[in-house]
Amino acid sequence: MLQQNLDEKSEFQRLFQMYLLFEEKAERPNAEAVRNALVTRCGKTDTVSAADALSSFAVEAYKVAYQEGELPAQVVMADVTPFQPETITDLERTQFWTMPDAEEVLQKCRYKLLISDFMAAGLDYKSRSALLADWLETAVSLFPTCKAIWIPSSGKLLHTAEIVDNPYEGAARFLQFGMNIRYFTIHGTEDSLIDSLGLFAIGLPDVQYHFHTLDPNDVSRHAFNVAAYLFEADVPVSDGETIAGLLNGEMAPDAHWPCRFEMALIQPSREVMDVSPGEYVAGDRE
Repeated sequence: MLQQNLDEKSEFQRLFQMYLLFEEKAERPNAEAVRNALVTRCGKTDTVSAADALSSFAVEAYKVAYQEGELPAQVVMADVTPFQPETITDLERTQFWTMPDAEEVLQKCRYKLLISDFMAAGLDYKSRSALLADWLETAVSLFPTCKAIWIPSSGKLLHTAEIVDNPYEGAARFLQFGMNIRYFTIHGTEDSLIDSLGLFAIGLPDVQYHFHTLDPNDVSRHAFNVAAYLFEADVPVSDGETIAGLLNGEMAPDAHWPCRFEMALIQPSREVMDVSPGEYVAGDRE
């Protein structure tokens, strides 16, 4: 049984960190090679800093508006450094649903490479999501020996193929790596909790379901679809409104599930849209 750390809080990420993981120490391309790869994917890109320890690049396609005018957002690449698998917590390890061999992969990885955005927090969330996806895809293309990608804000571990073959397009590519659907059973009860983790990082609420009896696989699919809807439509649901729920495992407009915005029941502390699944709701509701 895992214990929660209720003091752990998650907030909007001014720097969105992503890690490439390796079994052996990878050779880092020089700044010009990185810039050229960014040009191929994003268009005009300038090198701001060419240092191997921390190089940065300004991507003209993604402009941030300031009072003094517009400036391109930047992306940053650190150097390859040692990775300790134990830095990923036991709680995080219980939620690698899309990667059955996660433990084996983690134990083999000994090096990491940090990439992130920089001065990009002022972008609208969809532009920022597209920039992050472009940057992650670019980085993966530069490191053929990359074994996995670790995203701390979503608690998601992915094979490189999941980035190369991302099924989503445009800004929605973010959902492949920047959001995780988590599943918990509540000790001493027959209740379950499913939530999303990761939308908070770009300024959106995550989703949460506290329920009993329903098939967790059905609820997980519903949670992903609702979270993707919030992402796509910029949170069009207001406190107290209803959304289509589930009937016999399928989305049904006649099943009205009310929503309210509150703080998450499972760490990290963050705003969620709590979806109350009708007669299957668990826990106390005021």
